[in-house]
Amino acid sequence: MDFRLGFGGVFGSQTQLVVADRAEPERGHPRAVAAGLYGDLSAILSALTGPGGADHRDWIDELRTAETAERDAEKVELAEERIPLHPMRVYAELAPLLDRNAIVVIDAGDFGSYAGRVIDSYQPGCWLDSGPFGCLGSGPGYALAAKLARPDRQVVLLQGDGAFGFSGMEWDTLVRHNVPVVSIVGNNGIWGLEKHPMEALYGYSVVAELRPGTRYDEVARALGAHGELVSTPAELRPALQRAFASGLPSVVNVLTDPTVAYPRRSNLA
Repeated sequence: MDFRLGFGGVFGSQTQLVVADRAEPERGHPRAVAAGLYGDLSAILSALTGPGGADHRDWIDELRTAETAERDAEKVELAEERIPLHPMRVYAELAPLLDRNAIVVIDAGDFGSYAGRVIDSYQPGCWLDSGPFGCLGSGPGYALAAKLARPDRQVVLLQGDGAFGFSGMEWDTLVRHNVPVVSIVGNNGIWGLEKHPMEALYGYSVVAELRPGTRYDEVARALGAHGELVSTPAELRPALQRAFASGLPSVVNVLTDPTVAYPRRSNLA
């Protein structure tokens, strides 16, 4: 129940909450929970979906219908040919290249939010998200540790250009220790998570601009990594394939559309 769920505030006051997690948190939850289930998530979810309890099939069908409608609405964005790229198109090209046990590290604001709508995670510990696990700039360290712990798996780092500014020199570390993490940088030249909400709320933004088109790929190459610039949709899939095949720490620097704002129900959430 972190900021993504409004610290529990998005649920009605009469709603009883059940929390399932791998370990009990050191601090209390932001609002009372009816039950806490702590342990192996696969076992917990298998038990919860077993026989017994109320029949929720009609409700589940209703949710599936709503989910299908949302997915259908996203198909246009997934196939967008705009230049600079729509973030959804970036993930539409990345998703087919990921193994089922790939470890995905999020180090971004809006760019990372779009990833959650397209990139699936099938196992516990395979989705490390900035916010719950660390603030912007934590991504390269998490990706390095994940690849050292699971050298046989793909480790993909999804970064905004703002996040790259915090820890871009970590590619020197990745290169020196030969840790082949692949990073996709969504480069829209702004602090999107700050700029768009400020403009929606106040009509203007403050210190929310970055330098457009910065060549983070050249920074990576200067440090000995594999780096590529992507400016059109047609360039993206081949660039990603070359990055995975390179066997090197890699940065795929994708120019994304700064006018695209992540659709939040509340600009404060």
